Amino acid sequence: MTITSAVDYDEVTEHNPFPGPDKPGWTHAFSEALAAETGLPLEITDAIAPYVVRPKTYLARNSDGTYRIRPGVINEDPSTRLRILSVTAHGFTGTPGEYNERIRGTFHSPTRPNPDPARMLPRLITGTDTEGKPLPYLTTSLPVAANTLSSLIGVMEGALNDADGARGYKLRDDIRAYGQNETTLHAPLLRCVDETDNSGAAARRVLDLTAIKGANRTRARLALFDLSSKEIVFGIERNKLELPDPRPGVEYPARIADPTVWVPAFATAMRNAYGDGRHPQHDVALDAAKIATVPMQIIVGTADPQEFHNVVFDPNRADHRRPPLGYILAEKAASDLRAVLRDAKAKGWITESVRAWLAGEGDDPNGRPDEDMVSRRDRRDRALFAAVFPGDKGRADAVRRVLGEPSRSYTNKDHVANRLRMVSAVAGEGYRHRWNPRVLDGLLSSTFLKGSAGLADLPEWSDALTAARTDPDVLERFLTTRGIHWLAEHKIIDADRGSIGAQSGAHETDSEQQGETPADRQIRRSTINARKAMLLQAPRTIALMQELAAAANENRAPRTINTDNEPVDGSVATKHWFDTQFPKTVQRRTKTNNRDSQTDPTAPKAPDPTPQELLTLARAQFYTVVTDTMPAAIVDLISSARDLLEAAQTAEQAALHGATDDETVAITKALSVTKTDLQMLAAMVADMRFGHPRPEESLTERFLTDEAGEEG
Repeated sequence: MTITSAVDYDEVTEHNPFPGPDKPGWTHAFSEALAAETGLPLEITDAIAPYVVRPKTYLARNSDGTYRIRPGVINEDPSTRLRILSVTAHGFTGTPGEYNERIRGTFHSPTRPNPDPARMLPRLITGTDTEGKPLPYLTTSLPVAANTLSSLIGVMEGALNDADGARGYKLRDDIRAYGQNETTLHAPLLRCVDETDNSGAAARRVLDLTAIKGANRTRARLALFDLSSKEIVFGIERNKLELPDPRPGVEYPARIADPTVWVPAFATAMRNAYGDGRHPQHDVALDAAKIATVPMQIIVGTADPQEFHNVVFDPNRADHRRPPLGYILAEKAASDLRAVLRDAKAKGWITESVRAWLAGEGDDPNGRPDEDMVSRRDRRDRALFAAVFPGDKGRADAVRRVLGEPSRSYTNKDHVANRLRMVSAVAGEGYRHRWNPRVLDGLLSSTFLKGSAGLADLPEWSDALTAARTDPDVLERFLTTRGIHWLAEHKIIDADRGSIGAQSGAHETDSEQQGETPADRQIRRSTINARKAMLLQAPRTIALMQELAAAANENRAPRTINTDNEPVDGSVATKHWFDTQFPKTVQRRTKTNNRDSQTDPTAPKAPDPTPQELLTLARAQFYTVVTDTMPAAIVDLISSARDLLEAAQTAEQAALHGATDDETVAITKALSVTKTDLQMLAAMVADMRFGHPRPEESLTERFLTDEAGEEG
């Protein structure tokens, strides 16, 4: 159905910010030019074009009378290789989208036992043409039932409401007063809504411009226009639109979802409502006046079409891995891990189906019919640890680059903790209840990443528990990588958040069922301490782990384990039981006599060092600098050069392409003067054992002095 009424932009008065709809001819020309430029099907571009304000400004005329997109309207983002269309759009364009990194944990993963379909996101794939060629738009692998999609949109709205509270102000009120100051980024998502009935009607298809960046801003804009995400998908009420007279024999439905119909009709309603105090939507138009039109970016292409459904979310992942707002730790950690998996897929180390399974987005591609639930999730847990803590040096370097970590020798406990939280956050998606990903904090040493062992060869859970009967190291590693999670799933153990009630967490209301007392809730206990207590009772701990596995497979609560290492029928293992039977280990202080010492407490003053002591200290420092500090600096320099060459090869350019003459000269000179100084020092070393050589003037020192003088 085509709208024939339109407003000419030359007639738009200055006081009315709403432009109304454009002439259909320009909208159609823009759609055809966009399709020719990007390869997108007209089904997509016809739905995008009505949102664009004054599309003729983005077109150039060809000699044959057709139109093309002007240069500069579509540009490639150098960091993501995405092609982005930059236009001015109606303020009601776009929806927040369910696939936002910030709220992914709100939905159920397919890896979770008995996930709720009404909370499980459909698998996204790259769209194709009729011949199967990938095109730059998103769709779902299968049509989505209307009721399921409605529920998912509702879950999204609730999750974004909760997440938006971290701002400390109401974004909707802020946009109403000041407008939108940051451009949002959107991608075309062709939704296939299964509304089949006994008549056998096919799934309905509707385009949704889902937000990649700016989900909350997009949602706030829609709210100011008195619209919602659900209406965009399931239709705008006819009474909100100013529709032209229908063709003879045609009647408008009660709700309209086709953007070629409702967008120009709603634009007309807003323009008329703004200047008419009696219009039923006058207040809506006043609220939305500051965002009548907004600058917008729409992703319409990529250098890697086959991977479009993955690449398109890279800008969103970047924002949420380095969050500008107070994002939930679990979501940030999970986003980091998904970035690692995305990189592994791009390098061909894992397949797309494996990436989706590990990321919690798809089913197990290697599922075995006879495999129990615990073994199935254990296989995924081990694969996650292998992905984040690989033993292979090439893969380890890749993970470090994705996470922005320093070289291996400079990693510390914070980097180890971040990786543990990444695994814990994503592994939790495969369990009945998720936990605080800090639950693994401190379970690996602060120097773990400096080694090369990794965690890529963890034994299967039942083999590990069998070996643990005779090897305490195996039991410790099993508790670190899986046992703590098994306990956390049943709230038997929790992350110590360093405050009273740390163990009770957010479950203080069920303290009666947990058998807790106020004294119990005052226990501050790290999982490191809990692991130590379990290692002191290895046979009982192994029996507890086997009971947790049986309980998970049988979908029941775990039983307590008695001192004979047998489960007790009719009992339930709780945190209270665990803290009692695996008591907190405390380093007790030795009692001392309270009598004051009669010795002189005056602090001594250190004498001046002797010349021999000064010589010994200077020699030790020289040895450390030459044998440790300097080689480490050289290794870092060589590593930096390798990274530069690898980046140049990927970009298919020379490594110093674009460098100025001054930069090249400075690099060459710095290497040359350093080499000269090293040769001088090497020649002096032999003389140092027998004589008193005098070093020549340092060229490196002079180089640094000259550089500092030029900068000053």
